[in-house]
This record gives sequence, C-alpha cells and structure tokens, in this order.
Amino acid sequence: MDIELTNDEHLRALAALEATVGNNDDALAVLAGGAGERPLPALLAAYGQHTLHRILIAAFGIDATMDYDETGRLVAEINSDPMARMAFALTDALHNQAALAGDDPATAKLVARSILLAIHAFTDADNQDALILLRALRNEVLRVD
Repeated sequence: MDIELTNDEHLRALAALEATVGNNDDALAVLAGGAGERPLPALLAAYGQHTLHRILIAAFGIDATMDYDETGRLVAEINSDPMARMAFALTDALHNQAALAGDDPATAKLVARSILLAIHAFTDADNQDALILLRALRNEVLRVD
C-alpha cells in the first residue's frame, strides 16, 4: 500500500535524489527539513516505495482502463514475480532503516542511493538518464498543481 505524499514532498524527495546523484551534501542538508516535515530518510523511503510500485505497475502493463479481473490477474503476477518481491523487500528495508535514522543526513543519502540503484535495476538508467527521469517526474508533479 502506497504512503500518501503531498506534491511538496514529491518535489523534496526528487530534489534529494538529484542531490545524491550530484553528490551534493550541502543540498541534502538544506532538504533535511524542519518542524512539521517528515524526516528526509523517511520521506525518501516513502517516495522510493511509491516510485518502485509505479515502475512495477508499468512493467506489468497495469493501467486504469483494465477491468477488475484483468487487474487482479496482473497483480497476482506481480506478487509472484521474484524481482517484484525483491522490490517489496527493499522498500520494507528502507522504511526500517529510515525509522531508526531520524533526521540523519548520511542515512538519507544511503536510502536515496538504494532507490537510484533500484531504478537502475528496472530501467538500466545511468546517472545521466536518472537525472532526466527525475526531471520528468518533477515536471509531472508540477503539472498537477
């Protein structure tokens, strides 16, 4: 089940991923957040779960036009796929790591790297391709506003 993220949280997570690609620790420190904001490691874990689930849904061809039975069949395929189960285990591990970290910027960077590696595993995107993908995801969020 996806954890709800606001548009601002999406943008903050994307900026943190971009900062990680660029190895920009100063930007990560600025993005750490403040009072009333989700700690960056927890936000990145939630964003990673959201993004990896979206990648799986796309990879298995699930879309909003499908009927209930077809969607159920494809969800069953996802749940029986070893790569998908590894993605679920990864997102669970990231949430556990983030829960122990609080606001630790080093953990935020490690969580971000894990998300980028998982995206690479599904898309074969190198760092430059990852930046293009992250910009496209940011533009998608900005269009919603």
